Amino acid sequence: MNRFLWTVLRFSLCAWVGAAALFVVNGVREVTMTDFDAATKNVLAVTRFPAYYAFGFTLVVVSAISTFSLILINKETRRRKIVVLSLLVFSLVVMYLDHLFIYQPLEIMMLEPEGRLDPEFFTYHRWSKYINCISVGACLIASFVAACPARSSSVSNSTSDS
Repeated sequence: MNRFLWTVLRFSLCAWVGAAALFVVNGVREVTMTDFDAATKNVLAVTRFPAYYAFGFTLVVVSAISTFSLILINKETRRRKIVVLSLLVFSLVVMYLDHLFIYQPLEIMMLEPEGRLDPEFFTYHRWSKYINCISVGACLIASFVAACPARSSSVSNSTSDS
């Protein structure tokens, strides 16, 4: 069970960081393309973001549950697991606040024909970029901490977290 939970934790974190990076790359390409008008760009963003949050919340929650389970079933490298869990909880709180206070107002503006002309749109969009960097960055750090092999005092303990 220990190895399974470590695998789920590492996979979920890496999957989320990779998915978020792909989302950003595609989003930037769509926004900078001259082939789409502003209304089409808004529809594309409103279509993509619910999936972004669904994937993010799901993968980070799975990671957090795996980490919490690891803390309960195996007392070795407990400090490391607590660091990972703390980063994941922080990321989830940031994602939730982002969704509630930044994305939802942005979505309302994007659904309005002239929503992108609202000065608040750029303020919300800038905050969204910063907040998402913080949230995904916390997951990236957690993935590095989870992926690094644990130091062990003997050879017999070397597979305790793999």
